[in-house]
This record gives sequence, C-alpha cells and structure tokens, in this order.
Amino acid sequence: MEIEKKRKPFVAFFLSFLTPGVGQLYNGQIKRAVFLYSMLFVISINPLSLKLFATFHGLIVWLAVTISLLLYIMLDALYNAFKLKEIKINKYNKWYVYAVIIAIQTLTIQPLIKSIHHFKAYKTPAGSMKPTLIPGDLFMVDKTHYKKKRPERKDVVVFRYPEDPSKDFVKRIIGLPGDRVEIRDKRVYVNGKRQDNSNVVHTDPHIIPGNIAPRDNYGPTIVSDRSIFVLGDNRDQSLDSRFWGFLDISELKGKALYIYWSEDRERIARAIK
Repeated sequence: MEIEKKRKPFVAFFLSFLTPGVGQLYNGQIKRAVFLYSMLFVISINPLSLKLFATFHGLIVWLAVTISLLLYIMLDALYNAFKLKEIKINKYNKWYVYAVIIAIQTLTIQPLIKSIHHFKAYKTPAGSMKPTLIPGDLFMVDKTHYKKKRPERKDVVVFRYPEDPSKDFVKRIIGLPGDRVEIRDKRVYVNGKRQDNSNVVHTDPHIIPGNIAPRDNYGPTIVSDRSIFVLGDNRDQSLDSRFWGFLDISELKGKALYIYWSEDRERIARAIK
C-alpha cells in the first residue's frame, strides 16, 4: 500500500467546502468523514430541525447550528491535513472518487433535501401586496400548511397563477367557498359585512364603474366549491380574482409566514398577517 507523507491543507479545506466530509476522506479519515457528514445530513432532514423554519428566530438558530458545523468540518479537515505526517493511500484516495462524491451530493442529495423541506423561500417580484410585502422582500412559506389545515380569510398565500401556471403569485384570501363577495366603490363586503384591513392601500382616488372594469366595483358573486377569492393588498395595482376569477384550492403552494430579509431593515423578522 502506497504511503504519502504530506497532505495539502488547502486541498482538504476546499474539498470540504465543496462537499462536507470529502476533506476528511482526502486525509484518509473515512470514519470521521462519514460521521461528520451524517451529523450534517441529520440536521438537514430531521423533523424537529425543520420545524425551526416556522419562525424567524428558529431559522436563525438552525442557520447558526448548520453554519457552525460546516465551519467545523472545513477547519477540521484543514487542521488534520497540517497535523498528519503521513497517511496510507487507499483506493478511495483518488481525485475521481472525490469528484463522483461531490457530483452525487450536488445532483442527487441536495435536491432530495430540498424536496423534504416543508418550507420554501420566495422573493416578492412586484408591488401588488404593498405594504405587507414590498418588491425585493424575501419571505418564508410553509408548503404543507394547507395539507393539514383549511384556508382562512386574511391568509397571505402563494399559488400558481391560473392563467400561467409557470408563475407564482402571492395574494390575500378574501372569500372562501360559499362566501358572497362584493366590491362597491373600492369597499369589500363578504356575506354582507364590510371587510376592513389596515394593510390595504389605495393609490388611485378615482372610482372605476363596474361596467368598465371590475377593479373598484365587482359582483356580487358566490365563491364556488373548492375555490377561494384572493386580492392584493395594493388594491389599485393588483391582478387578482377580480380579473381572472376564483382560485382553485389545489393551486395553493403554501402560506406566507414571515419576512426574513428586506432592503428595509425594519421589516426583517416581521410576521406576515
């Protein structure tokens, strides 16, 4: 068996940066590589860990633990490459073995982990939900919320745009199946009761008659079964159910939870209500 007296610390560090544990494998520490990678994998898919994403502070805890472990794995590979005077060169200590492991991690395991996660990050593309969400806001969505619970009025939801399913929209639920929805001079009524929401804004003082466009005067109409009626909070600048109709509940992709990043620092960690 071949003996190599020197490991290159930078190579060990870089390999662990590409895929955690490969630096340890490069150092001939296969058991340590498997153990450290397994720890990181468990943190990534453990149901208790994933629940942390439900709140902003939980997300910060998860990120702190994960980043700390990643740094430890990289520094551990670097340190041991300096420390080891010689290693036994095994069959797995080949560049193409490292390349295959990195490719498997990148093309197979990472997508698998993403598919397991119950939460997904979205970016607000436009201003139809101002002031709740402004362009550029990054917010977290619970993808499984409506697999366990029914939609509720005032929920902010992400869904496939009915007229172009390749696009995702974010709006607020106004009407549920069987609700009677009506808009009179910009005021929204559900089952005859006026709906007030402090997040709603109107940027255009003009009232458009219903026979010209449904923006300010709509209905009344009854929301069909298995459907919901959604509006943007920026009512005068939103393409929503007034224009393209009801949204089938099956098109919902999740409930918006909180903003985790924004150009307006005061918005960070704000719950979406």
